[in-house]
Amino acid sequence: MAESWKAVCKVKDISTTQVHRVQRGLAWQELAAVEVFCADDERVLARLEGGGAKYYTVRVEEGRVYLDLNELNAPASRAEAALGDAWSVIPRAV
Repeated sequence: MAESWKAVCKVKDISTTQVHRVQRGLAWQELAAVEVFCADDERVLARLEGGGAKYYTVRVEEGRVYLDLNELNAPASRAEAALGDAWSVIPRAV
């Protein structure tokens, strides 16, 4: 599957104390967002909202943070996978 990236924020907009939330799904779906933040060692990380154990692939280029659309579209839990037959997961525009 080809990689497809979505720009979600600028590096300067996040820190170790401030996160940027990337909504997943359609407006009427209440899916956990992805939180993008800087770690203490200045790496940019993305994980599921609420302290979920799922991390997302991050790419940083020219001061912008990108997330892999394939990962954003994939169910983040068994519950989301169970809903997959009824609804598709589509990331919202930032």
